[in-house]
Amino acid sequence: MRKTALIVDDSKSARVVLKRLLESHDLMVDTAESAEAALEYLIDHRPDVVFMDHMMPGMDGFQAVTAIKSNPDTATIPIMMYTSQGGELYVGQARALGAVGVLPKQVEPVEVSKVLRSLHVIGDEAERRRTADKVQGDGAGDGYPGIDKLDKELRVLIQDLFDQQRAVLRRDLLDSYETIAARVAEEIRAPAVTTPETAEPADEESPVIPPRLKIAIVLLTVLVITFAWLYWMQVQSWQETQRENALLRNELAHGNSSFAENATAVQSRIDEFRQSLGTAFSMALSSIEWGANQAARYEFGELPLGDRRRRVFEEMSDRLLETGFSGVVRVESHVGDFCMIAVGPASYILPPPDMDAGACDAVGFGDDESVDLGLRQSVGFANFVNVAAEDTQGRIRFEIESHGNADPAIPYPESTAGLSAGDWNEISRANNRVLVSIVPDARPQP
Repeated sequence: MRKTALIVDDSKSARVVLKRLLESHDLMVDTAESAEAALEYLIDHRPDVVFMDHMMPGMDGFQAVTAIKSNPDTATIPIMMYTSQGGELYVGQARALGAVGVLPKQVEPVEVSKVLRSLHVIGDEAERRRTADKVQGDGAGDGYPGIDKLDKELRVLIQDLFDQQRAVLRRDLLDSYETIAARVAEEIRAPAVTTPETAEPADEESPVIPPRLKIAIVLLTVLVITFAWLYWMQVQSWQETQRENALLRNELAHGNSSFAENATAVQSRIDEFRQSLGTAFSMALSSIEWGANQAARYEFGELPLGDRRRRVFEEMSDRLLETGFSGVVRVESHVGDFCMIAVGPASYILPPPDMDAGACDAVGFGDDESVDLGLRQSVGFANFVNVAAEDTQGRIRFEIESHGNADPAIPYPESTAGLSAGDWNEISRANNRVLVSIVPDARPQP
């Protein structure tokens, strides 16, 4: 029977990272985003181990451990603190409250295996079987097919319009030819031959004509009249057919012209619709980018890419996925040249605002050091960026770059003479910023 682990952490990316490590050991993993949610989960469930974060909104990890260990029904569940906190004092506090130990968030898979074996959640045989399965499964890959749904619908619309126009023209041509054929067949039928009246008896003085000769003359006359009438009817029919064919050709040409005009109008409307969609998409991306850059500044001593920035980027990623976005999010950090006073060998703080700026011990950092400061990240932010591409199936990819102090948004005065430290640092705060640029992938042309 598979054993169960519960992860309690307010960071979505941290939950995802640890969940994947535990699932690789054939464990069923449930998650809770707060200590309160974890306590509700434990009313009806008994996991084999709990991984508890320390710093969470509301009830923190230590309070949650105390509540779990105080309940006789859940007191025997082993709890491992899963946090970025460290030090012997913190480990001692965690164990004093009932936790079995502390696991750092930047944990290696081998450390997770050791912890699970020490808690008897997995055994050596299960671990060897998991390793063998992993070796057999290496090399597999997933594809992420993409479908341009909008272009497909446009092609179907154009094809339907062409099929309808072609069917109408074909039906009109068939009706015209059937009418002409019926009229010609009706007119070429031979009329009934009228029997000539009996010839009056000839005068006694007229020469006698033999009966057989009379019959031959009558038949010859009838044949001549019949063939002459048929020839005349055929000439009239041929002339009528020519006139109708000319009229049909004119109608067909007019129909083709109308069809071409309709097709051009449809294509024009499709182009306008596509352009309006592109404009709306660009406006949506601009709005999301503008919203993310409202929190561009960060304070002196604050991590430029910390948990506050992570929450902003998580919200931004959700909005981008709703628009169907696929592309790169460029993150560019800048470091301000603050006026500072030393409080230790390599430690600085901001001076009082009314102090003369010329009395500062240091103004800004060197080029290399300022670039490194711009790349400082919290564990939660690093985990979020590392799993973002996989969680979004490659649709959102982050690129991070630090410009250090090389590109200030507001130029600094040429010297600190006559300026207070507060005035100088106000400019530095404006230059202490993280900017976001959203760059969509090029869309294929239809």
